[in-house]
Amino acid sequence: AELAAIVRAFETFKDQPFNLVTDSAYVAGVAMRAEHAFLKEESNRNLYNLLSKLVYLISHRKQRFHVMHVRSHTDLPGAIVEVNRRADVLAMQAQLPSRLDVFKQAKLSHQFYHQNVLAPARMFHLTREQAKAVVGSCSQCQSYQVPFSDRGVNP
Repeated sequence: AELAAIVRAFETFKDQPFNLVTDSAYVAGVAMRAEHAFLKEESNRNLYNLLSKLVYLISHRKQRFHVMHVRSHTDLPGAIVEVNRRADVLAMQAQLPSRLDVFKQAKLSHQFYHQNVLAPARMFHLTREQAKAVVGSCSQCQSYQVPFSDRGVNP
């Protein structure tokens, strides 16, 4: 969601200087290193399209920009932290068309990060059974899965 929002920001402000504040260290790093970067082919087409668009937009900018990383989910006071909280909500809305199929999004996220069951359940508001199905559908993670019983074990 953050990467799509940053691409949209570079599209919106392509003819004027701007400051970019993000709580994603990954996205901040990509944006700072994107100028004239060479991308290798990525199996995730959506990610590749976003990255190639960002590289193009940054490489062809005529106006200056600044990228700043802030820590996410912090209780520190201040305007930047408060605006960052609101920006997180807007970033999710920027991805709204692709968020229609949450289960598919969870699968894509798992293919990229290989999280445990709790991560997709929390990130995508899935039930535990749905999250187990996401993790269980990953061929790379199946060899590491331990059988799970909801009833517990009698010692």
